[in-house]
Amino acid sequence: DPVYYKGDTLVYTADSFKVKPNATVEDLLKKLPGIKVDGQGKITSQGKTVDQVLVDGDEFFGADPTIATKNLAANAVESVQVYEKKNESSAEGTEETVNVMNLKLKEDAKKGYFGKVSGAGDFQKFYEGELLANKFTNKQKVSVFALGSNTPRSGFGWNEMYKYGLENEMNVQSDDSGDMWYSNESINNGIPKTFKSGVYYNDKLSENTKLNFNYSYSNNQLKAKSQTRSQYFLTDTSYTTENTSEATQLNESHNLNLGFTQQLDSLTELNIIPKLKYNKGKTETSDIEDFISAGDTLTRRTTTANNNSASGYNLNALVKLNRKFKNRDRSLFASYNYSKDDNESTGNLKSGNQYFLNTLFPATDINQKKVNKSESQINAVSIDYTEPLTKKIKLEFKYDFNYSLSKQNKNALNFYNGEYSVQDSAYSNNFENKRMSNRLGTEFRLETNKHLIAIGAKIRQITSANTNLISHRTINQNLNSILPSATYRYKITDNKRLYFNYNTNSSMPSINQLQPVPDNSNPNQVKLGNPDLKPTFKNTFVIRFNSWKPITGKYYWANMNYSITSNAYSNSITYDSLGRTVTQPINVNGNKNASAYFGLYLPFFSKKISLGPNLNWSYSQYSSYINNQKNSTKTKSINGDFQVDINLDTLDFSMGYSYSYDDPSSTLNTASNKPYTQQKFNASLSLRLPFKMNFSTDAEYYINSQRTPGYNINYVLWNASLSKTFFKLENFIVSVEATDILNQNIKMNRSIQDNVITDTKTNIINRFILLRAVYKFNSSKTKEDENDF
Repeated sequence: DPVYYKGDTLVYTADSFKVKPNATVEDLLKKLPGIKVDGQGKITSQGKTVDQVLVDGDEFFGADPTIATKNLAANAVESVQVYEKKNESSAEGTEETVNVMNLKLKEDAKKGYFGKVSGAGDFQKFYEGELLANKFTNKQKVSVFALGSNTPRSGFGWNEMYKYGLENEMNVQSDDSGDMWYSNESINNGIPKTFKSGVYYNDKLSENTKLNFNYSYSNNQLKAKSQTRSQYFLTDTSYTTENTSEATQLNESHNLNLGFTQQLDSLTELNIIPKLKYNKGKTETSDIEDFISAGDTLTRRTTTANNNSASGYNLNALVKLNRKFKNRDRSLFASYNYSKDDNESTGNLKSGNQYFLNTLFPATDINQKKVNKSESQINAVSIDYTEPLTKKIKLEFKYDFNYSLSKQNKNALNFYNGEYSVQDSAYSNNFENKRMSNRLGTEFRLETNKHLIAIGAKIRQITSANTNLISHRTINQNLNSILPSATYRYKITDNKRLYFNYNTNSSMPSINQLQPVPDNSNPNQVKLGNPDLKPTFKNTFVIRFNSWKPITGKYYWANMNYSITSNAYSNSITYDSLGRTVTQPINVNGNKNASAYFGLYLPFFSKKISLGPNLNWSYSQYSSYINNQKNSTKTKSINGDFQVDINLDTLDFSMGYSYSYDDPSSTLNTASNKPYTQQKFNASLSLRLPFKMNFSTDAEYYINSQRTPGYNINYVLWNASLSKTFFKLENFIVSVEATDILNQNIKMNRSIQDNVITDTKTNIINRFILLRAVYKFNSSKTKEDENDF
């Protein structure tokens, strides 16, 4: 069967899904019904994010799933397994379960060796190089990889760079439930240059002992230039800003992961998992921002230059003990987790204003040196015990203890007499947060062949102290809450399932949200922390249904989600007469988020033709305060796409269409109620030709409508390649690859936050042509399969 359930695990038989020559695991995943892979390698299964990717049950090069999905060969995989498991993290705000994908390798891929070496370039500007080598035995696995590139294929993210001290360059945003994060439109766009390498080692030292070691290194550079137009809507007026930004970013990281597993006896297993990360990075940005009145008059121009250097490390040590008993349904799980972060950054901020209508405004130039230090320590203990009352009924008891200490020291020095020597007290502070939580819970579980019912609740007590170490002012908080949960799963037939879940969750504010000192990295958008923030309380309802027919391969799935958050993190924004803002996180009630998803996979003519319609609807309601007046933003979105795939012996063809419609509305100013759309037409063709040649091409046509003038851009991305195999084993491939043939590539984005609509377009690499050579090797000395890596 191409798709089936084994217990609670959804299993895809890899060979049932045809992929193109030289396919990787990522290419395979895109063929699996219900699985989606975005441009950054993020994987979702039936609308839910995959949190962890394993290879034969083990982490492959740490927690980065793209190393496995982008490098391993599709034809080395026997099956793809998707399942949920308990989250080993007991931190506040984390989900009870995580979604896991396990790539189970074929037996012949577990023995011997296989790999590839490839290089590509245009002999002028662009290049790509890659090495992957794997050696497997029954007891031992060894892998090495290296990748160097300055094309969009680099596909790297900059999240860790900003985690380690460079978050000041990013904009604070929040989702529909009020949870906040840092983002920057340019971080995954622009002109990249990347090098990654690593080594992976897994050895079963004895019958009861297993050792895992992996190390990876990455060096990422990015140059980006973006244009942004933001529309600000207030109760009595509106204005526009136009921003041109240039950024150069560098991130270097070392990741070391160890794992030691010891079977103490036939029923007891001990796991020791230490991890160490070290990051350092630099960023330089320059911005020119023009303020334009409702009458289309330029009133002010701000120029800002930021440079920042940061370094930091994270140490994480996890000890787990799993104890089983003679009664197989009885179990004990205990863990202790210690984590320490230490980060430091140094930078300079220079900013100046030019006034065009009123020249009497006082000078607001800034020339500051900023030194930031932050550190945190977390100690977490978790105990989970399950006691069977009967063969079908179990009781689970769980206790979690968490103690954390976070410190952040921000020091701003003004330029005076040729040096940075005068402390600016308005932007300097030394802040500490201590937090302790106890969480005790129980769950009742009834499980039969067709039904699973689980009902539980947790009692949680949190004490926290937020202290200003300069003024010695302390804000103490004591919070008690009950977190109920319920799950129902109905196995209608072997091929049809219904799932319902109700869950409550609570997240704690970060030290960046609590720290009261203003952040003036962008002088026009000052951010201020709030030490009085309370934890959120979120109710979530989920219902899922899926069905498949093993013989025909027909598959359909549907899910609906609804959540409502109390004490959600939102923004209170104050505007002055010049359009400058001060934003502070606050707690609000009633933020809502709802979504529904439906998808079909319909194969015909022995799976030679397949249809894949999908429909997604979402609704969000988000509250904030603008100049002390409540503003409620509601957004309705509908997205639909339709895909047709044709797979013949010598030809693979697909075509599709997608349409998205977003309708935002605001109570503050109805002028901001501006729906917008995006359409995409796509097609791809892969054709096997005589003389061991293969031709492939793909194109995407984007139509952006109802946006700001200058951002309603339609463009075509067209790529093509021609390849030929050589030698008896056909393991040497030469190809010519053209990217963005029409030279129209651009990155477009629209975001709506509070009372602001923002359109952004960012420069990225346009047309280039590469000559590529690939040499593949394996220990079997057999002819390479057409679907080999």
